[in-house]
Amino acid sequence: MKRKWLVQLVLPLLGLSTLFCLLAFAPGSAHSRPPLLEMSVILRENDGGASTLRKGMEQAAADLNVELRFLAPATDNCAQEQAQLLEREIAGNAAAVLLIPADREALSPAVTAAAGRTALVTMETDMTEQGAMVSVGVDHTAMGEALGRIALNGVPEGGTALLLDSVPGDNGIRQRLETAEAYLASHGRKVMVCRWSADGNALRRVLRMGGIDAVVAFEATALEQAAELAQQDWAFPLLYGVGSTPAIAAGLERGKITSLVAENVFSKGYLAVEATAAAARRGAILDIPYISFSIIRQETMYDPENEKLLFPVT
Repeated sequence: MKRKWLVQLVLPLLGLSTLFCLLAFAPGSAHSRPPLLEMSVILRENDGGASTLRKGMEQAAADLNVELRFLAPATDNCAQEQAQLLEREIAGNAAAVLLIPADREALSPAVTAAAGRTALVTMETDMTEQGAMVSVGVDHTAMGEALGRIALNGVPEGGTALLLDSVPGDNGIRQRLETAEAYLASHGRKVMVCRWSADGNALRRVLRMGGIDAVVAFEATALEQAAELAQQDWAFPLLYGVGSTPAIAAGLERGKITSLVAENVFSKGYLAVEATAAAARRGAILDIPYISFSIIRQETMYDPENEKLLFPVT
């Protein structure tokens, strides 16, 4: 009887002890988390903290025990201010820097000077030749060709496409524009390039001249703002572009955007932080594939895969 009582008491205790050990030392527990890593993220424009890109970064930071410090130039897309921010972070011995370059040429001296002094990764514009350890982004040539191809459907032979130059300088967005320009010209379309301004006045002046069959934007901010103008003007030409923000999805649903190219922005943000953390902690250079993108029209925007791009659940 006494032995039976001991068995009934000891076996549950052994089971509880085993469960405690499994929980205490399970993979993913606090015991296996790496030390906190502080990472500086130098944006090319202030997104207000609500973008899908930033949410992807923040999810990676939570998973990888990284503390993000977001920095942005006072003037959107100002490479000179970005260079000053980078130089300041290097002087402060930043362990890791993630940079979204506005202009490769203008930032080249600062990036080269930072090489070897911090784990530096670029996103959207490849600066590995200048000293960055890794670059994360889409295949801009393939995206530019895709934009030229979808715009081709809205511009008759001999017609004119207007391309919005919203981030001037040597960068990935410029590469998209130049590829689309060459593609449209090679298929018998006339091409005009308009320097974009946030107030839309330059675009309005060109459109008043007439003869524009389609407008193409090469990044989300310009596409959002062009869609707002299209909402105000029923005679606005067909509109194409890149982006997957809520405002852009609404423009596509209302028919103000004819079709667009959407990339997996959440994944881009996540992978960029992951690559920067690996470079800082282990000196590892991750093999990051190009970020995928899809062509989306109004009638396909609620297909499961496209819905994930336009309405990411984070």
